[in-house]
Amino acid sequence: MNLNEPLSEEELDALNQFLLDSDLEDNMDVAMLDGYLTALVSAPDTHLPSEWQPWVWDLEKGEASPQFKSLAEARRIQSLIFRHMNTIAATLAYVPEEYEPLLYENPNDGQPVTILDEWCMGYVKGLELMGDEWQPLMEDHPEWFETIMLYGTKAGWEKLEALDLTLAQHEERASALPGEVRKIYGYWRGGELPGMGVE
Repeated sequence: MNLNEPLSEEELDALNQFLLDSDLEDNMDVAMLDGYLTALVSAPDTHLPSEWQPWVWDLEKGEASPQFKSLAEARRIQSLIFRHMNTIAATLAYVPEEYEPLLYENPNDGQPVTILDEWCMGYVKGLELMGDEWQPLMEDHPEWFETIMLYGTKAGWEKLEALDLTLAQHEERASALPGEVRKIYGYWRGGELPGMGVE
């Protein structure tokens, strides 16, 4: 088992299907998981799977866990999650210009709309899990977290309703999100990543 091998489209679909078909009521979907894992690999400190994985299955309490059909299925799903996490980390570390968040898209009758909510909710869950260790960065560069907090929190949704963004303004935020993620990741690692300066 190579935990550094990126997921194929089929494997990513299989992981998403497992999450969608889960018997759990409050687990993450694959977009939310992508945001969550991105926050974890971007954090200043490393946390054990036993600390963060329960929240994948139970967003509210971190207590429930899925009923796997077999030990083989459990190992396969765990492998897919860790491989995806490692891919995010390696991309941000070595080829940050290639990093893209995993976002859904609403066809919207020919005018596609990028869906940010699930991904941002996952990232916010990662921020909440880490607690105070994020505060120095959030105080230094709150602008890097503006879109994440707008689309990933209840307070942000209320603010979004008041802002009444146009589709163009919404898509502008979606387009800027990868760069903001790269800056956050780089902050804890000397402020600069290969091929990217952090301002």
